[in-house]
Amino acid sequence: MYILPVIVFTGLLGNAVSCCVFSGRELRRLSSSVYVIAVLGSDSGILIGLLFVWLEVLGYSFNHRQGICQLLVFLTYVCSFLSVWYIVCITVENFITICYPAKVKEMCTLQRARAVVIIMLIVAMCLYSLSLISTEVKQHAESKRSMCDRKPEYYVMFSVLTYVDSVITLVIPLTVIALMLTTMSVAIANTFRWKKLSPSREMSRKSFVFNCPQVRVTKMLFALSTSFLIMNAPVHIARLHYLVRAFSRSPGVSYNEGLLQLILLFISYANCSIKFFLFLSFSKNFRKSIKKKYYCKLPKCSRPSEPTFV
Repeated sequence: MYILPVIVFTGLLGNAVSCCVFSGRELRRLSSSVYVIAVLGSDSGILIGLLFVWLEVLGYSFNHRQGICQLLVFLTYVCSFLSVWYIVCITVENFITICYPAKVKEMCTLQRARAVVIIMLIVAMCLYSLSLISTEVKQHAESKRSMCDRKPEYYVMFSVLTYVDSVITLVIPLTVIALMLTTMSVAIANTFRWKKLSPSREMSRKSFVFNCPQVRVTKMLFALSTSFLIMNAPVHIARLHYLVRAFSRSPGVSYNEGLLQLILLFISYANCSIKFFLFLSFSKNFRKSIKKKYYCKLPKCSRPSEPTFV
């Protein structure tokens, strides 16, 4: 009742402000900004689904109404898939920037980023369109309450979809992100050796960094990928553990296990709402744009008007 609305409303507000900043003239020229805006949009979709969960806690069961039920299930699946894979795209782009900087201008282009975002959106909508027809609102026999649940005839298909979803949104992307982050960490550690290079080579490196805006956002993108891995890996590993245990017909979840799962779930949800604070902490351009776009519109930041004479 209290933690969820803080996560939801903080995230929706922060994501909206962040989208406005990354759509601004200073940052929209970067291909990474396309992926960042896409991640913020998918995260906001997840938060909207959580908003309906919170409303149910308050006694407003909108998510158990015909139409809204199917739409929210579909939205949650699609946005969860996109949120993970857009982070993979950000990590890949950052991997190219750090490990293969000479190929940045060739591979990290706006046209390619937009195409990837659109293609992944189409793939996600096609992949999870089955949830629209396999979900229904039915009345519980004992409580007489309407419940959003899967159709009995689609139970096997839904079970298969759950395992497939676990592989494509858990095992594959988290493994890819972890491997690339490890490789980038090694590459970053090796940059400390540049202090021993000749002055001419050091000046050449600094010139490249100065002339390539994509290189200057690597710290922010690295923090984005790392925070995603740290905050989402535990709950996904626990989820995979319970899926395997259910497949082996082991005993159900105990109270302590359920409580731990809930805590990990809230940490995962919080990752959808902290990106604004990550941008503030790790992106100088973002702070500069925030100050220029919002802070400098305040009266105290405006220039004093010229005196008028009557």
